[in-house]
Amino acid sequence: MGKASLPEDWTTLNVSKVFEVRGSYPQNLRIKRQTHTRVLYAEWLPDPSDDPRPHQGRSKGGLGKRLTIQRTTRTEDPYEAAKRSVNLFQHWQDEIKAVLDLQEEQNKNSLGEYWERYFTSESQTRETQRNFKRWKREEYLKWDASEYGIRHQPWASRSVDLITSQDFKDYFSLLERRARGSSGSNGSGMKGQQKTLINKLLVLAEDDFPGHAFPRFPAISKQTKQVQHLTQKQWDHLLAAVVDLSLDSARQLLDPDEYRELEWSKSNRLNQRNWVDLYDALLLEWFFYLRAEDMYRIKSEWFRDQGHQTVVCNLETTKKDRPIHQTTHYRNDVYRFWELLKRRKPSGYLVLPQIERPSGNPADSHVLKTLNFLLKHVIEQTFGNEFPSAGRNWTTIRHTAFRLTLEEDPSLAIPPKINSFAENGHTSPDQLRNTYLRYIDAKRAAREPRQTIREGKWTMVKRAGET
Repeated sequence: MGKASLPEDWTTLNVSKVFEVRGSYPQNLRIKRQTHTRVLYAEWLPDPSDDPRPHQGRSKGGLGKRLTIQRTTRTEDPYEAAKRSVNLFQHWQDEIKAVLDLQEEQNKNSLGEYWERYFTSESQTRETQRNFKRWKREEYLKWDASEYGIRHQPWASRSVDLITSQDFKDYFSLLERRARGSSGSNGSGMKGQQKTLINKLLVLAEDDFPGHAFPRFPAISKQTKQVQHLTQKQWDHLLAAVVDLSLDSARQLLDPDEYRELEWSKSNRLNQRNWVDLYDALLLEWFFYLRAEDMYRIKSEWFRDQGHQTVVCNLETTKKDRPIHQTTHYRNDVYRFWELLKRRKPSGYLVLPQIERPSGNPADSHVLKTLNFLLKHVIEQTFGNEFPSAGRNWTTIRHTAFRLTLEEDPSLAIPPKINSFAENGHTSPDQLRNTYLRYIDAKRAAREPRQTIREGKWTMVKRAGET
């Protein structure tokens, strides 16, 4: 193409197609006009495998698009700029070869290599175990999650013997900033889980670096705060709201056919039968202190009426080598509810039975998601902004069942009762003490003196005419 044929309003011109300059260079090499200067620039985008920049040149910490490389040609002449652009690229290529060689050397024995070994081996061990898909998804998230995932940290691609204690300090600072921005916490839980995974990878690295002392992590300060739970008044209001939404069907003695004939829609989860199921799930939690994972597995066949208005639940698992865990109720009014439940659901799943459970892996069903959706909706409708949005989930219902039982019967805090109560609810005495009893005791300790300590004379409001 001759000089006269170059368009006057061009912005970029491809060096190979327009100028046909000889040499070894990428097909995307071009010259470019800039708005701030008349001098022309060379511009190209290297192959990702040949790009030594962090994240292969991607913007936004590796989440955005790859950015081009630009160099000034120091000339305003397009033809001269095209020739110089080839030289500029070749000079850059010579420079980055040494950088890539150094990176390759440093990247040997990086956390990425040990992650591949760990994840492959651990997956093979766990793939026949219960909730394997959930473990795989959550474990991979620790490694690959945007921004905070281990693989996105600059030190994760270096040889592990080059990782410093400052790297871990900077990483913990990142985790804490994210936690404070989202939940106001110090991120101790996230720090702990990420530290655990990194340490597993460093254990694999020890054989390759005998005698090397890997840096220690900063201390993780546990930030304990009272878990979210409903008060007794809120609990009563919540159940009343669910009953109303079910058009009072939740408290009626329904035959299986009558239950199945309740209004229901696959496309709209806010339907009458689902509100009955939410009522059933709430009271199963209330009476039997179930875990979230029990909600999508629990079946009518697991319950036994032992007479004297006593019901026990044998929590079975999908693994035959695990013992059945028996749990029972601590409240006398369970039997009225049990009569309702066994009448409408005499067999099969008790919570949202219409939702399909994947064979061998009920955790991948949408039971918990649907329960949380329904619960969030009714809490929002009942309490509005008075109840924190972070507490509108099934964990709050489990906390409520434990907390209100312990408030109503203080004797359960004393051994050996606390041991039996904790075992019944699939938890530990220490967990009950740290999560509930310390706050119940503090509340009670402050309330009792208020009933006996006299009011101060000078805090009384003086009425007109009083002396």
